[in-house]
Amino acid sequence: MTVTTAPGGQLDQRLSCGLFDGFEAFRTPSDDDFRFVFSAGLVVPDTNVLLNLYRYSSEARDSLLSVLQNLGSSLWVPHQVISEFWSVRDSVLRDPRGTLALTTELDKLQARAEKMISEWARERSLSPGTAEDLRAGIEAAFDAAIERIGEFDDGGGTRYLEDSAGDPVVTALADILAGKVGAKPTQDVLEARIATGHERVAQEIPPGYKDKGKPGNGPVGDFLLWCELLEEAKRRDCNALFVTSDVKEDWWRRVGEAPRGPRPELVREMRQQTGRALFMMQPDGLLERARSLLNVDVSESSLENVERVQQFEVAKQAGDEWAAEAVAAVLDRLSEEAPVQAQVLRRAAELGGFINRDDVYRIGNYDSTRSLRGFTRPVRRIVQAFQDRGLIPGGVDDLLQAVYDDETVGLATGFSVPRSALPLVLEWADPQDAPA
Repeated sequence: MTVTTAPGGQLDQRLSCGLFDGFEAFRTPSDDDFRFVFSAGLVVPDTNVLLNLYRYSSEARDSLLSVLQNLGSSLWVPHQVISEFWSVRDSVLRDPRGTLALTTELDKLQARAEKMISEWARERSLSPGTAEDLRAGIEAAFDAAIERIGEFDDGGGTRYLEDSAGDPVVTALADILAGKVGAKPTQDVLEARIATGHERVAQEIPPGYKDKGKPGNGPVGDFLLWCELLEEAKRRDCNALFVTSDVKEDWWRRVGEAPRGPRPELVREMRQQTGRALFMMQPDGLLERARSLLNVDVSESSLENVERVQQFEVAKQAGDEWAAEAVAAVLDRLSEEAPVQAQVLRRAAELGGFINRDDVYRIGNYDSTRSLRGFTRPVRRIVQAFQDRGLIPGGVDDLLQAVYDDETVGLATGFSVPRSALPLVLEWADPQDAPA
């Protein structure tokens, strides 16, 4: 605190603040900040950091394991991370590089592309031979791509599904993390955190609100991790570094598309609860900093491999947007089970993303006394059914959203379609008229 002299000679006891006081999230951490947190702070890896050890090259994997080993007592892993690691590990081992998932999606795209070509050829009265040539060209292109992708398949990890003792990743982590994993919270604490987490997700308070839509308690996983991180940082009275491949906006302050540091709300919550600083970085950043500050041997090829996997993670997370196949699947089913909602979705897209309530009444031929409460429920139910089967990402925006204003209390003024889904709804409605 700086004490100044007020007019009249009296002492002014108010705090004098600096440029970053209250705006700590905008200060770029220095090498000294990271050197201190590596030696006397808390370094917390996210679940994806541990799971990506299966996706890295052997050299890159060994480099990251060496860094974790060299962090010594500063390394600490929340119980939530270990719980998620074991629950997801089997699926990662079955397809560590995502080749199976990719080829499955390409098969769906191929079927849809061939259907679009057939419909287009029929409407243009093209000869069967011409239509078949077009279809065969698409089939050959997809087959070539799928065959090439198959060359990168790494299914060798499946042998560790029933023998974790022989898994080199598990063996290494068991040694490195001995005595460095948080205890499971008591049931009372866990239940209270889960309830709070759901409330925060509903209010879009970071972290984790981008996971809304996941089944069960999936949306609160990040918050449970966050609670443990705060508790341990407070217990140790130290700064914390959170390392994650998650680049979604509910963790990061973003400049354009680039993550620049933790969300200001998280920095503020960390300081309020612990009096300490929060830093964040991605795995490639951890390797690079550790190479210079911990003198760990990290090759350029290891860095490049980790960066490539990170890019894959970014692309996968960006995939928490609506895809053409997902929109088509929802609308096809909606047309059968709730045709009015399907027509409203289509018309809203044609109008640029919003349809007013009067148009909804006309489309549905509804009596003016009918309420629109629950109108979007069939859409949400169908989307949730696909999400439960893993066919639609949990973080997508609602496909049809009620819109309210301050004057129509309790009454929707209309309904909107998320911008990312607009061209996909139009494509489903009429493939030829969809924007290029």
